[in-house]
Formats: sequence, C-alpha cells, structure tokens
Amino acid sequence: MEKKTINDREFQIGEVSSWWNLDRNKKKWDKEYDETDIHVKSYLRMRQKKLIELVKEQGIKKNARVLELGYGAGQTALELGKLGFEVHGLDISDGFAEVAMKRCKEECPEGKFYLKAGNIEADYPYESETFDLVVVVGALQYLYNPDDCFKEAHRVLKPGGYFAIAQRNRYSLSNFTSVRDFLRSCIHFFLQEKYEIFPSFKSMLTDSKLGIIFKRFADSKFFNSKFMLKRHDVWKYKIKKRVFSCFALKSMLRKAGFSFLKADGAYYCFSENPKYYDFNMKIDKWIRERVKSGFRFLFVLGRSVVLIGRKK
Repeated sequence: MEKKTINDREFQIGEVSSWWNLDRNKKKWDKEYDETDIHVKSYLRMRQKKLIELVKEQGIKKNARVLELGYGAGQTALELGKLGFEVHGLDISDGFAEVAMKRCKEECPEGKFYLKAGNIEADYPYESETFDLVVVVGALQYLYNPDDCFKEAHRVLKPGGYFAIAQRNRYSLSNFTSVRDFLRSCIHFFLQEKYEIFPSFKSMLTDSKLGIIFKRFADSKFFNSKFMLKRHDVWKYKIKKRVFSCFALKSMLRKAGFSFLKADGAYYCFSENPKYYDFNMKIDKWIRERVKSGFRFLFVLGRSVVLIGRKK
C-alpha cells in the first residue's frame, strides 16, 4: 500500500510539473491578469486585491521577508514587493521563474525579489523561522497532499508570522445558479468529494463516488451523447484538482498549528458565463455592501475565499 501511495504522489507531481512547464502556459499566464476575458480578469484581480488588503491589515513592517508559494507569472509577488517586502518564491515551473523575475525587476526595480523553481509540497530550501509571511494564491488545488504545504509553511515562518491563502471556493454563488453546477455542488457536499468534477452529467455520474454504480456505462452511446457531455472536458494531463471550501481551509490551518484570524470573499459572481458580466458586477457590489453592513456570513459565496492565520 505504501508503494502505491508514493507512486500516486509522484504521478500527480509529474503531471502538474509537465502541465505548468508548457511554454504556452508561461505565455498565457504572463498576460492572464490583463488580456484574458473580463470575467476571469475580474476574478484574478479581485482575489489578489482582497489578499493584499488582509496582508496590509496585519501591519507587517517593510523589509519583512515574504515567501510566495506557486507565484505563477509573478503578479502577486510584484504587489508584495511594492509594499516594501523582500519577496522569495517557489513555483514548479521553470518558465514562470523566468517571466516572474522579469516582471518584478522591470516594474519594481527597487524591490528585492528571489523567485525560483521548486515543489511547494516538498521540503522547502529555507531554514526554519525564516519568514514573516507566507502567501499562496490559487495553487493548493494542484497538490497531492496540501497538508505537506501547510506544515512547511508553518516551519519556515517565524513565531507570530502570518499565512495568507486565496483559493477558489467550491461553494461559490455561481456554483448554485445553473442546474448542472447546482447538482455538482450537491455531489461535492453530500459525497464529500475531494476532487473537481466537471459540470457534465457524465462526469457527475462516473467521476464521483457514484462511479461505483455508473462507471460501467461510461462508454455507452447515451453517456456520450450531447446531453450527457455538455460542459464536459478531457484533459491530456491526468491531474486531480482538489476542491476547497472556507471551512475546510480553516480546519487545515488549525490542524497545521495556526491560529485562524480572518476570512473574506472575493468576486461574488452570479454566473460563470462572461456574457452576464454586467449583472455579475451588480451582484458583486450588492453582496459586498451586505457583507460590510453586518451580513458577514455572505462572504462564503465568493468565487474565491481569502484567509489569514498566524503561527502561534
């Protein structure tokens, strides 16, 4: 059994590494915050803004040492550098290390940036109690065992240091506003699925725990009909993407030895369809106003949840 577990871990890490080291992903994410569709751009920018707000609230001093895990093309590392922090980073992509350093040096030449390639669920190449803040934005879903990441983040943080997380929310408002998304959310909740399921009827029946009953029909004509395959996808890389909720992330923080400080939401969109963007923005504004006026619990509807904890 132990051998199988190790092999599964190595396979996941290998697939994730292969995916993120594709040259087209390097080029895509270098422009993703600026040149993607307006729905995705709003999601990325709003979660980044909320995370930076939570970091600022902690009053961390300039020149503090920060570690970003899975920094991608460096957009958030850049913003952290602009705050006066010394920014270090690990990302599984060699290409991202290149474009992220280029972005940070060009747009913040006075900053201190040390971004390199590395696996964020392996042992980090840093001494214990090195950093004042560790940040991870939208990377946890690719990990075989996120608990390893949380443990290492705890190890490299100084006592009293902060761990800030921004992560896609499995129970966002937009996951309840279409039949397929609603049913998928119900399956995630009631069957406690760990991994993302496509919002197609075929995926819901064959890729979830319901597959015990329905997987035998996966190759049938009906299960491969247009009706069953609507919103289905096929990935060349066999990556199991984890799904998270605010409650699960809070539990993981506490399990790793952090005290939980605060959580918030970002981008309260009604639909995943870009054609509803104007309506999404109205809904986002309305919910943000409700959250500020005392209905704090509504933050759990954000497309992203943003949390911050502190090392005891």
